[in-house]
Amino acid sequence: MGRVRRPEAVLAVWFSCFAGMLVARLLGRMSLPLSVVGDWAGYLLPLLTVFHFARRDRFWSSVGIRREGLLPGLAWLFALSLFFLFLLGIYGEAVARLVGKDPGEEVFSRMESLPGWYFAYFALASFLPAALAEEVVFRGFILREFLPAGTLRAILLSSAMHSVTHLWYLDFGLPGATMFGSAFLFFVWMGAAYARTGNLVGPVLMHGLNNATLSLRFFWGEGAVGILYTLFLLLGWFSFLLLLSRRASRAERPPEGAERGRARSSEGIRRMMERLDSFRKEGKISEEEWRRLREVYRARLEELEEG
Repeated sequence: MGRVRRPEAVLAVWFSCFAGMLVARLLGRMSLPLSVVGDWAGYLLPLLTVFHFARRDRFWSSVGIRREGLLPGLAWLFALSLFFLFLLGIYGEAVARLVGKDPGEEVFSRMESLPGWYFAYFALASFLPAALAEEVVFRGFILREFLPAGTLRAILLSSAMHSVTHLWYLDFGLPGATMFGSAFLFFVWMGAAYARTGNLVGPVLMHGLNNATLSLRFFWGEGAVGILYTLFLLLGWFSFLLLLSRRASRAERPPEGAERGRARSSEGIRRMMERLDSFRKEGKISEEEWRRLREVYRARLEELEEG
C-alpha cells in the first residue's frame, strides 16, 4: 500500500473549499442575487486551486472529463445505483423514524418561499458550477491523489472530506446533522464509479441531477422526482445486465483469441511506455507524472504477462 501522492496539495485544496464556502455565505447573507455571485465565487476558488496543482497535465482529461471510458463509466454508475439507492432509502427511512421528520422535507420547506427565478437558476447551478466543481475537486483530484494508499481507502477518505464541507447542513439542527450520512453514502457511490473507470462525466451528471431534484419538485411536484428515480433504477437494471453479458462474452472467448488479445495489449502498452519516455525527454510531462504513469503501465504489463 503506497502513500498519498501530494498530501500538502490535498490539504490546500480542501481548505480552499472552506474558504470558498465562507465567501459564499457572506455574500448570501446580503441578498438573494448576491448569493448567486457567492455560489460561483465559492466554487471557483477550490476549482482554481486544483488547476494550480494539475496545470502541467492535460487538466480536464487528467481529472476524468473525457470521452474515453464514458460508456463504461455510465454503465457502472447506474449499475451501482441498484445498491446505493437501496442503501440511501434504508438510511433515509431510519433517520425519519429517529428524528420524526425527513431532512429533505425540512430543506424544501425552507426554500419553498424563494421566488421561481431562483429555482430555475438552481436547476442550472446544480450542474455548473456545483456538480462539476465538487466532482473535479473530490473525485478527479483528491480521490486520485489518495489512490496509491488503496482504492477503498481513497474512496472513503475523499467521501468523508467531501461530506464535512457541507457545514450548512447544521443550519437545520438535528435533521440536518443526519444529512452528513446520506451525503457520505452518495459520495461513496460517485467515488466507486469513478475509481472503477476513471471517467468523471457520469458522476457529474448524477450529482447535478440529484441536486436539481429540489427545482424539479418545485416546478412539477414530488411525483416528477419519483419518476426520475424510477428511471435511475431502470437504467440500473439495464446497466447491470449489460455488464453481466459483457463479462460472460469475454469469458467465452476462445483461448487463442484471448492470447492474441493479450499480446496486442502488451505490445500497445510497451509502445505507450516508449512514447511516455519521449514525452519526458521533450518536457511535455513532469518527472512526477512520468513516474506515476510508468508505474501504472508496468503494473498492467505484469498483469497481462501473468495471463
